[in-house]
Amino acid sequence: MLSVVIGTYNQRAVLQKTLESLFNQTLSPQEYEIVLVDSFSDDGTDRMVETLKPTCRLNYLRTDNFGKSYARNIGIRAAKGEIIFLTDADMEADQNLLQVHVLAHGQQPGKAFEGLTINPDGNPYIKQKFQPGQTLNWSYFLTGNLSISKETLLSAGLFDEKFRGYGWEDLELGYRIHKMGIKLIYLTAAINYHRHPVTEEDMLKRKYEMGKSAAYFYKKHPKLEIKIFLGMNPVAMGIFRFLQNHPSLLEKINNQYILEEYYYRLGLTEALKS
Repeated sequence: MLSVVIGTYNQRAVLQKTLESLFNQTLSPQEYEIVLVDSFSDDGTDRMVETLKPTCRLNYLRTDNFGKSYARNIGIRAAKGEIIFLTDADMEADQNLLQVHVLAHGQQPGKAFEGLTINPDGNPYIKQKFQPGQTLNWSYFLTGNLSISKETLLSAGLFDEKFRGYGWEDLELGYRIHKMGIKLIYLTAAINYHRHPVTEEDMLKRKYEMGKSAAYFYKKHPKLEIKIFLGMNPVAMGIFRFLQNHPSLLEKINNQYILEEYYYRLGLTEALKS
């Protein structure tokens, strides 16, 4: 009935905990499978998988490293389930997670469901106070805890494999699915725990890559709503250009949020020029 699709690259330790949490589900093992797509990790992921004792069907695939979108698309195409549950290698599942998603599809067929993801600090990833069952905007199509029919994903054209760096590949797909008229429902009873804290330095690198991905997003959908959503407003871009023209001032800034916004727009402007 349901296929869990995970793409991974060199995440052996955290991946093992994720898989073990998915083996320990209240949903019957006969009702779901796990499709794990490994982009030829060289950290011993393959040996770790051999030691596992899965309770459900585990389809372990290895492929060239052409990015997260490429790996996920391979997993979706190989999936045998009617429902695709998308998650990441660093997400530890609550034992009721998959059952809650399956029940939701039975009660509201034809919709997509966004679960509740808890960050390492204990706070929800979606900070806005949405009600359970509320319809969410396409900008919450976050694929760490999301289920949708395989048929819908195939009709939408799957993930765009030109997204090679970090960020936006899930929301761009969500935007296309939104245009198809598919509603996204907030499923707060389906809980996932993000077990991979990110350092401040790594976050700056991510923000730079996100900026580059944002440029591709906008080039693909050059509309005002996308431009505004991606933070390409006059005020933010003006502050960025001011800091870019005053490197001595930039060096004195130790506010993480300001630095993240700067590196995001640095990647964005560089990629828009290319």
